[in-house]
Amino acid sequence: MTEVARTQGSSSEIERGGVAEVAALGTVLTELFRRLGVTQTQYAHRVHLDKSAVSRYLSGRRLAPQEFVDRLVSEVEEHLGAPLRTEAKEALRSRRLEALRVCNPDEFQLESLRGELARSRRDTRRAERNIEALQTLLEVKEDEVRRLADDLTRLRLDWGAERAAPAPAHDLLREIARLRQDLDDAEHLRAEAERHGEELRDQVLRLEEELSRRSPSTGAVPLEAFKDQLAELWGEENFPEASRDLTEAAWSRPLDEVTELLNWVKETAGLTPAVTFVADVARLRPLEDVLAFAPEVSWQGRSRIQESWTNAVAARVTTRNAAVVFQGLRKTETHSDSESDRVLAEVVSRVRSDAQVVALVSAALSGTAAPGPLRQVSAVIALGRRSDRFGLRAVVGLAEAGRYDVAALVLDAACLGETAGPDAELNLEESEPNGAALWLGAAVRELGATQIDTLFDLVAWLDDTRVMTAFAVWLAHEDETHLFDRLLATMADQGRLGLLDLRMSTTLGEAVRDWRRRSRGQ
Repeated sequence: MTEVARTQGSSSEIERGGVAEVAALGTVLTELFRRLGVTQTQYAHRVHLDKSAVSRYLSGRRLAPQEFVDRLVSEVEEHLGAPLRTEAKEALRSRRLEALRVCNPDEFQLESLRGELARSRRDTRRAERNIEALQTLLEVKEDEVRRLADDLTRLRLDWGAERAAPAPAHDLLREIARLRQDLDDAEHLRAEAERHGEELRDQVLRLEEELSRRSPSTGAVPLEAFKDQLAELWGEENFPEASRDLTEAAWSRPLDEVTELLNWVKETAGLTPAVTFVADVARLRPLEDVLAFAPEVSWQGRSRIQESWTNAVAARVTTRNAAVVFQGLRKTETHSDSESDRVLAEVVSRVRSDAQVVALVSAALSGTAAPGPLRQVSAVIALGRRSDRFGLRAVVGLAEAGRYDVAALVLDAACLGETAGPDAELNLEESEPNGAALWLGAAVRELGATQIDTLFDLVAWLDDTRVMTAFAVWLAHEDETHLFDRLLATMADQGRLGLLDLRMSTTLGEAVRDWRRRSRGQ
């Protein structure tokens, strides 16, 4: 094993790995692996790893984690029936630390501190054993002095014995004094080792905490070397391996590297890998990372990349995190609320239940006074869901939930759509009722009596008189006038009937005048 640990990677292996230190470690691990006499597929199944991971570690394209190295050593020792030499293990560990130093200096610092802490603990245990031995020896010598003192007491009348005794007694006393000094030194060394160990332990804990807040380490090589590896895989048409590497990079690498990778992948490999990569970022990273990455997607403009991103983010939204996602996207360095609007619209389009629509929108806007434009969300609720024509049930639900502002936006989308801006002149003249107008009446009739009251109250109090008028025009085309009459009665009771712009439709003007005549007649 000593020879194996000292084997240098060939130039081709180093070129294949991209980083000389990682490739050299892969060469050592490969030589060690060959002693097992099994294929990489068999070994991957044995240790419950993906075959591609084993291949990357042994080929030196990815830095093998310490757990992989330890398990491989254990498997080889079990296969050989004898432990590997200590020097060989230390050489292997040093080789990995050297590769770690190049790939991840912070992890290298942590591993070095852990190694130093382990040595400090060994020094502490050694000092404790030395103290125990000195204490035992001191007790023995002190017993000898006590026995000698007793003997001298019994023989003190014997003048010859009295003259002969002091020499050995003085020797013992000097030895005891030396042992006590050695014991003091040993206790001092132990105290120093314990103090140093505590300092190292605190450093390890602080660094572990700091690194735990970052992206998890996967033994990734430096970014430029990783790009070279990907380019080589694409050149070899090894697309599955390249896809696995990109997926791993999407969740494991720092965000600044992910941003650089996105642009590089799009320029180097084309749009399709970039689309998949950005979706993996949205699917796999913590939400705070996803939101922080949103501006980078925004700069891509309307594209398949943005569409892929939006779909992947929307798939993660629930009522629990809707506010975090929606409001987080609004706070990012984007040019408008369009990204938050686009994501929430995609979320709503996937929901079947009207109650779920209301719950998601209410949760997303929780704690916000103004919802923003929400053009896409409003359009999806009003026009994009067959189960709720015109979104009227969602409108009523939103109003009942206290979100009259959003309910008004949905009515705007239902009645006016994108045919006119807020300052445009509208022509709502209809000589014959169109299909949409008939569907609106049918949709209103599907509501319960209380829901109709809520809807008409909302229409009566709309700030935008164009929407109010358009809604009334559409109901005026109903053959049965009871819904139209009920709407006008609601508006009259609330003093809002005069806000209808009768110039926008002669049909509406005639219907209102007819209603007034009938009302006076009653």
